[in-house]
Amino acid sequence: MIETQNNLIEFLDKAYKLTTEALKAVQDKDFDELNDILSNRERAVNIVLSMSERLSLHQKEITHTEEVIAFNNQVSQVLDKINQMDEIITSCLQHEKTLTQSEIADTHKNKESFKGYNLNNIK
Repeated sequence: MIETQNNLIEFLDKAYKLTTEALKAVQDKDFDELNDILSNRERAVNIVLSMSERLSLHQKEITHTEEVIAFNNQVSQVLDKINQMDEIITSCLQHEKTLTQSEIADTHKNKESFKGYNLNNIK
């Protein structure tokens, strides 16, 4: 069980670092890098979930000692921090989506306005 806890901590740390990198990439508007980071982070999170399930099965067999409760609280705190960063990343991406939609609408509107001045298309 201690080995599983250590592995869980290791992958939680990797997921946290990847989330931090993703936050930096979205703030720098480096969306290609963000996509790569998020796919790696998804793998790390899936491993964390798998280990967490395995660990919870072991913990059910043991009476809840203070060590187990403290460990679970620490894991919950790290997951909360990751979720907070995810919300920031999502809001940044939502903002970029809105800007992109606005740019597309403006471009389309300008194209339609420009059609009226095209003198080559006289009937």
